[in-house]
Amino acid sequence: MPFEIVFDGAKDFADLIATASNLIDEAAFKVTEEGISMRAMDPSRVVLIDLNLPEGIFSKYEVEEEETIGVNMDHFKKVLKRGKSKDTLILRKGDDNFLEITFEGTAKRTFRLPLIEVEELELDLPELPFTAKVVLLGEVLKEAVKDASLVSDAMKFIATENEFVMKAEGETNEVEIKLTLEDEGLLDLEVEEETKSAYGISYLADMLKGIGKADEVTIRFGNEMPLQMEYYIRDEGRLVFLLAPRVED
Repeated sequence: MPFEIVFDGAKDFADLIATASNLIDEAAFKVTEEGISMRAMDPSRVVLIDLNLPEGIFSKYEVEEEETIGVNMDHFKKVLKRGKSKDTLILRKGDDNFLEITFEGTAKRTFRLPLIEVEELELDLPELPFTAKVVLLGEVLKEAVKDASLVSDAMKFIATENEFVMKAEGETNEVEIKLTLEDEGLLDLEVEEETKSAYGISYLADMLKGIGKADEVTIRFGNEMPLQMEYYIRDEGRLVFLLAPRVED
């Protein structure tokens, strides 16, 4: 058995995969002794996804040898959705070309998902000279994106020393969401210089789908630069997105 990996709380894992599957059709997961990682770009090459799940977040983690497995994300997501929050999720790979997905709860249910050939992209996460770092609650960001989507397909992020503003402008109407450190929703704000950049709302909405209301989300951006959004999974794991800016006409 090349690997057997156990994760308590199947729904949390399902949310993670669902979020990534909004943006990519297939993925190559690298399974090593240290943990599971995956890096991919969406088909339009606007978003880069970087997922890192160290072995410490799993209740059992047995990996005989390093292996990369390719999966159809939509199929993976649909199977994982069948897990309940109290179910234990077990991922196994035998010697054949299948991923075995088992839910243990009120019953033991096992699915076999065929593995596919996925081209592994050698993608580096670029070191970017961000000038603003904002930490806020997932709920605030999700609501802001929903508000903005009523008005436009792009949203502007503006960070100054004392406040963080998200705004969208349509032909006739506009919306503005303002946060200072006195607001419960804004947890941290570090700004080197006034920073502005705009991003596509549909991508932001997809990136936020798996984030819980109480999750802390860290975003970093620069003037007309990509947006880096990250959140932690059980303290040690993390999911990072890098979203290209919308260049204004």
